[in-house]
Amino acid sequence: MNKYTKFKLIGELETSISGKLLYLILLDVIDQENEIVIPQKRISEALGISKGTVSRNLRRLSRRGYIDIIPTFNEYGGRMPNKYIVREG
Repeated sequence: MNKYTKFKLIGELETSISGKLLYLILLDVIDQENEIVIPQKRISEALGISKGTVSRNLRRLSRRGYIDIIPTFNEYGGRMPNKYIVREG
């Protein structure tokens, strides 16, 4: 996706500025399948915003259909960082 298309897509998102920033960051770090597994704490530290703000905006993006949030677990059933699947447009 070229920069113009990416910025146009971000501008059209119906979410907060924090949500748009978060979506833009996810677009930049996803793999070939549009997926990334990353702790919310790491996102929070990278953006300089609270973990609560990250969590709230991820839920908003999910409710609006911009991303899918898939919980992940280790072999013993313990929680691991969520997988995020980004839908582009």
